[in-house]
Amino acid sequence: MPDPTFIPGYLGTVLLNADDISAIGSVVSLSKTRNIMTKPTFGSPYAYSLGGQKLGSFSAQGHVSVEQIADIDNAFNSDAPIAFSLQIGDAAGPTDAGLYAGMCVLSDYTIEANADGEWDWSIEAQTSGEVTFAAPTP
Repeated sequence: MPDPTFIPGYLGTVLLNADDISAIGSVVSLSKTRNIMTKPTFGSPYAYSLGGQKLGSFSAQGHVSVEQIADIDNAFNSDAPIAFSLQIGDAAGPTDAGLYAGMCVLSDYTIEANADGEWDWSIEAQTSGEVTFAAPTP
């Protein structure tokens, strides 16, 4: 088996509401969860589990830029779900590990600063509907 190809975190693209926020982002996270339903059956000492509804959360944070702070603020102010995508690695390149995409509604938006640093932003979002994964094509 060949050695694994690890992907540096800076190789990737983050789109939020069709705006590329990769240059101002420093941390991004997508968490997918699902409910598990336990199904007891007659005559069996064991219960069986079935996968239930899936849900996800999306979060990102980074440094405020004059050019893009309005994009993040507009995304938060949208009442309708907005599109997001996370390209892992360099698309169509040797580190392409696929693309996650879906819709989300921003639930939290924070900007903050300290005297010896820069202004930072962070968002938390709940996914709305399916989050798809497009595997890279060799």
